[in-house]
Amino acid sequence: MRKKHDILIIHDNAYSDIIFDGNKGGSFLSYEGAKDVGVEFFSLSKSFDMTGARVSFLIGDPEIVSAFRKLRGQIDFGMFLPIQYAAIAALTGPLDMVKEQCQMYEERRDALCGGLRDIGWNVPDSHGSMFVWAPIPDRYETSMDFCLDLVEKSGVLCTPGASFGPLGERYVRFALVLPPEKIKEAVQAIQDSHIIA
Repeated sequence: MRKKHDILIIHDNAYSDIIFDGNKGGSFLSYEGAKDVGVEFFSLSKSFDMTGARVSFLIGDPEIVSAFRKLRGQIDFGMFLPIQYAAIAALTGPLDMVKEQCQMYEERRDALCGGLRDIGWNVPDSHGSMFVWAPIPDRYETSMDFCLDLVEKSGVLCTPGASFGPLGERYVRFALVLPPEKIKEAVQAIQDSHIIA
């Protein structure tokens, strides 16, 4: 708690709308006392496909929000007017597209995780976001070694977990950017490479 230990919680909630299996995303700020110890960012880049437009907002502890407003006011004032209109439309319009997109990512997740399990790679289902984390086979020393071997033998590209810090070392991250039929082709290429066997 910030009050007891002088720690500020900064929660990046960009993926709160991309949650699978009928679950609902939430906000850190929905917990009692959260506004006294933290702030939360929300970006339109994930839910509304406005990546690159850099439209986001910060809510929570008023003192932190005020300090952040002073800082940002010196950096990125004068946002392009059509981007402002797009942001208004996204935040005030229907959320059907957001729900459809979430369903699309869930179908991709199912194709990847289910497909990899079918070929003997025990990859747990992701619960949300546009990524899947998979443990690397025990015989590989590092996630980078596995990624290099995977792309060389199967043509399938993923990111070494170590790129995200030491806790990611025994994992790789797949992006759910292709439709299910292409993901099934990638799973088949992994199976044909015998890298998991």
